[in-house]
Amino acid sequence: MKRCPPEAVGIQPDGILAFIQDMQKQKIHLHALMILRHGQVCAESHFAPWNNQDKHMLYSLSKSFTSTALGFAVQDGLCTLEDSVIGYFPEYLPAQPCENMQKLRIRHLLTMNTGHEKEPPLNGPCWEKNFLQSYIAHEPGTYFLYNTAATYMLSAIIQKITGKKLLQYLREKLLIPLGMSSDIWFEESPTGIAAGGFGLNVRIEDIARLGQFYLQEGAWQGKQLLSRDWIRNARSAWSDSSRTHDPTSDWGAGYGYQFWMCQPKNVYRGDGAFGQYCIILPDQDMVIAMNSGVTNMGAVMQSLWTHVLPAVDMLSGQSALSRIPEHYVSPAYWEEHDLNISEPIPDETWTGDYRLLDNPLHLEEIRVSRDALDFMIEGQPSRIPLCSTDWTPCTLSRSDPSYLSGGYTHNPGFYQTAYVRASRRGQSLYLHFCYTETPFEDIFLIDFSDHGIQLHQNRLPSASEISYSCLGIRITD
Repeated sequence: MKRCPPEAVGIQPDGILAFIQDMQKQKIHLHALMILRHGQVCAESHFAPWNNQDKHMLYSLSKSFTSTALGFAVQDGLCTLEDSVIGYFPEYLPAQPCENMQKLRIRHLLTMNTGHEKEPPLNGPCWEKNFLQSYIAHEPGTYFLYNTAATYMLSAIIQKITGKKLLQYLREKLLIPLGMSSDIWFEESPTGIAAGGFGLNVRIEDIARLGQFYLQEGAWQGKQLLSRDWIRNARSAWSDSSRTHDPTSDWGAGYGYQFWMCQPKNVYRGDGAFGQYCIILPDQDMVIAMNSGVTNMGAVMQSLWTHVLPAVDMLSGQSALSRIPEHYVSPAYWEEHDLNISEPIPDETWTGDYRLLDNPLHLEEIRVSRDALDFMIEGQPSRIPLCSTDWTPCTLSRSDPSYLSGGYTHNPGFYQTAYVRASRRGQSLYLHFCYTETPFEDIFLIDFSDHGIQLHQNRLPSASEISYSCLGIRITD
């Protein structure tokens, strides 16, 4: 994609910078940012140790890719939005499906108007069966409930009608034509179906390309790949989300084909938990793509509306900046909280081996030396350098923990690809891990005493706080 400074496309750079500074002031952790106007990348920044080349979990932003695949399937004549859902899965139906389940159409899955009062669970051996044997209390099409299981059923239908997994179909129809990354991957259910509503892992530029594709109403490099009617319907409010969300918020303005409407006029977006965004602004001919690790997603959008939108077509003289800085450094925990710390040099009395009692990390032993900690995780070693100044890469030997749980909960285990910084405070060591293919960070505090250690973990960000401690018994000097 072509690059240019923001002034070249009529954006005051100070507005973008003000947004980034506001995020830093609010201690909101951006990971990657890319802004396009008139089809050109006019601002891109990454926040070390995250970078623009890492794939990143999308959580529910995956839904917008899934709905796009459905659009191609409809265009190919493989299904219609009025098809009965149960007609595709007779093998999973109870003897007498509830009346509203029999009325359920693909359209209702797409717009999350299934009529459920409670979302069917995405657990156990067969998620399709969970959905098809669930009770639908309301007439489909009359009752909005944000429903990740509904998107999973779209993925299951796409696999049935195409004979291909969702990702393969997406590659052929969308990813390859748009020049997206070749190593994009999707989490799958126990029955081998892409999770659909979460589980897609892409780079920031892939998100931006999806947004540009929608901005261009399904056209790419002069070819109409997906019909304009589909795109226009996707960005229309088919569902009233104000019953379940504050009507003045960016979740209360309506829901389309797996896209949310936003409060600014004509703006719409796909988004995912912990701050993954694909924001499309047709009136401004702009796309904003972001990865981040946040709990207050609304604060990010409000800051965009406050700082970036007014900067469009509002150039006033020569800006102090010709380009937004591409590289920022994420602060370590102790920097952000103004803790009085020192270099992470262990006391001689701390060195030795410690056996950890039962803990959800599956961390078995820690060996303390002057310049590193050696973790033993399920029988496999991992070396953690003790560096205070730079984010230092380390590979944690345990495989990434499963997060197949509807996209919002996750176990507290290690993720494999990580960067770490360390510091000392009194009789304690701090370790700050950033898992750069995820939204997540871990803050570890290891307290040393004459008899052993106590380890405390706090996962950030988290929809439900993951925080616990465990004991370590000294076994060698």
